[in-house]
Amino acid sequence: MKSIKYLSIALLAAMASCVNGIGTGNPQGSSDTTSTDSIAKDEPAAQKRIIDTVTISMNGDMMLGSIQPNVIMPANDGKDLLRDCAQIIRSADVACANLEGVLADHGTTRKAPGPLSYSFMMPTRFVNLLTDAGYDFMGIANNHIYDFYKEGVRSTINTLRDAGIGVAGTKDCETAIKEINGVKYGFCAFGHEDYSLKTQDTATVKRIVTQLRKEVDIVIVSFHGGAEGTECRHVPFGTEFFHNMNRGDVRQFAHLCIDCGADIVFGHGPHVPRGMELYRDHLIAYSLGNFATLGMSVTAQTGYAPLLVARLDGNGKFIDGKIHSFIQGFRTGPRRDSSNAVPKDMRALTLEDFKDNKLNIADDGTITQL
Repeated sequence: MKSIKYLSIALLAAMASCVNGIGTGNPQGSSDTTSTDSIAKDEPAAQKRIIDTVTISMNGDMMLGSIQPNVIMPANDGKDLLRDCAQIIRSADVACANLEGVLADHGTTRKAPGPLSYSFMMPTRFVNLLTDAGYDFMGIANNHIYDFYKEGVRSTINTLRDAGIGVAGTKDCETAIKEINGVKYGFCAFGHEDYSLKTQDTATVKRIVTQLRKEVDIVIVSFHGGAEGTECRHVPFGTEFFHNMNRGDVRQFAHLCIDCGADIVFGHGPHVPRGMELYRDHLIAYSLGNFATLGMSVTAQTGYAPLLVARLDGNGKFIDGKIHSFIQGFRTGPRRDSSNAVPKDMRALTLEDFKDNKLNIADDGTITQL
């Protein structure tokens, strides 16, 4: 579990012990940078580690059950939610997702009641469901992280950090760095709301991704962007809007991240899967849709729950991967889909939306380069 092949070039001792809190007492070796001021800019960049391959597990939105303002709780206290996918997640070298809601045990929602007003508060004990499944990083740059004001955000950050999960996506936690089996992974997340780091803030995106590139071996970018719903399955050119809100230009954003040094980029937010692109030999998944979202619609493609595992070489370039096909039922979490409907759907979207497509997606979800 979480194993990796690599040949190491000696890292500077100072880097191993003090950059961004690595080695400061967290038992799992994770650290989160809270602002640019906390980055040790005067430290020399880590020497390049020669890595054989790494595998990265990625999925979209997770809302495991809500206790506020409406009670939406899974059976067996959530212990069965991720039973079909946990082994796949744990077998990857590093696993990432988007947490669509807060981890807290009390609070008052900032949203007025209404048919389209949703707030999600997961009990803090549910962090154990994430650690047991093998997650290493969680992005919180989304439109539900502020459902319960700053107190909900702070509770979420503290709960994830205390559990050893790296968290990123707000101005209080721009990035997270974890060293796993001798390889440094850097994670950052962006959304479209003012209280998160924004995909539209080009200067900040450049700064964060460029700085991570100097500090780690593998840079992973998560983003919450694009319009929502089954009619928004395609990746358009230009800025997307939903309920008159700017949801970003996701093509431009993803390309910028790769240009600044990101190794892989994955998105979520539309609540449906979208196509994928190989850009400069790096993989971009424009939306992995919902994954374990008990309080959301899971009809048609909103129930599709892809689990993407990608294998990268030592330079972070895409080698191959697989879209594991899961579909959500009503409050059941992701369940195996023997028909492989999810990768077939993502293949069709990839072929339609990316005319210079360089990816082959087989019926079983295996991804190779053309």
